[in-house]
Amino acid sequence: MCDDNADRPEILFVDDSKTARAAASKILSKQYIVHQAENGKEAWKKLEKNPDFAVVFADIQMPVMNGLQLLKHIRTSPDRRIAQKPIIMITGHSDSHAAMRAVFEMGATGFISKPFSDIDLISCACSYISLNQRLNDLEDTLGIDRQSGLYNASRFEAEGCKALSMSLRHQMELSIAYIELNALSDISDNHSNRAATQIVVEVGKRIQKHLRDEEIVARIGPSKFALLLPATSSTNSKTAIARVQKMIKSMTFVINKNKVRVSIAAGISSIDLNDIELSFNDLCLRADSALQQSINSENGAITNYLDETSAGSNKKVQYDYFLNKSLPYIIDGNFSKIPDDHIKHVMGILKPFIRYASLKNHAA
Repeated sequence: MCDDNADRPEILFVDDSKTARAAASKILSKQYIVHQAENGKEAWKKLEKNPDFAVVFADIQMPVMNGLQLLKHIRTSPDRRIAQKPIIMITGHSDSHAAMRAVFEMGATGFISKPFSDIDLISCACSYISLNQRLNDLEDTLGIDRQSGLYNASRFEAEGCKALSMSLRHQMELSIAYIELNALSDISDNHSNRAATQIVVEVGKRIQKHLRDEEIVARIGPSKFALLLPATSSTNSKTAIARVQKMIKSMTFVINKNKVRVSIAAGISSIDLNDIELSFNDLCLRADSALQQSINSENGAITNYLDETSAGSNKKVQYDYFLNKSLPYIIDGNFSKIPDDHIKHVMGILKPFIRYASLKNHAA
């Protein structure tokens, strides 16, 4: 049996029988936190609020929304945490073989029959919870975002550091792009979290299909993606992201019979091959700065971060989000208010000026 601990897994038990729910709760509550629902509709609302239930037990025969309908909702959810959840169907004497076959073909993980015994219920819960936990641990190890199936932020950083090292060693171009879906919170408020999740996941899939094999897309925020573009210059990366932007604008989502379209803001940062001290974190901060400028622009224009400190650079000086945020604190002497992750970035911009000012003072 599973060991009892402070972080007990949560189980959702769905049955229209109050007696069955009480019996299951009594059996399982010693080892698990048990939540109850009396029909599929109530269960679905609970799942949307908490996608991290370790396992769901659901009766096949229920009013309002039966077990088959609930299973269909779960398996077609855009949220992988819900769609891949272990679902144990509870069968009764009146359930036909045809109904059980339909449930199995729709993706039921397993079955348990009424009346269920203590050992049957506990062993079933323990087996599937342990399996689900191992799968979650594997995804964490692989750096997978459980909701979208894309790489997560930590995996993106690991892959990015390797790509940057190779690019600097072999004098190859490298760019990264940050993409933010606009007004996603409005979609969530006006429709549902499920609708917002569906859009995020579908956009992520479409971006991934749009990229070359060596390019990487990761989900690094609720509505934010990061793209790693090896052997791609600043100009070429802007062209590539413009194609992605056009593709996303052409997508149409139907939500409650309403057609919904989304747009993106995008910021790009490319390496300076002369800057051997450049870190991947620097590159990401620059991309984020460019993204903020894109978000603040009137038409959501794709923004390239242009580093005015590059040797021999004749590029137009651009707005820098982190420097802009930090300057008031620098002027007022409130240095402690500058976030730690902004300091290195700001110093990289100010160092040439400090060096210049020092030389001017010595000359005077």
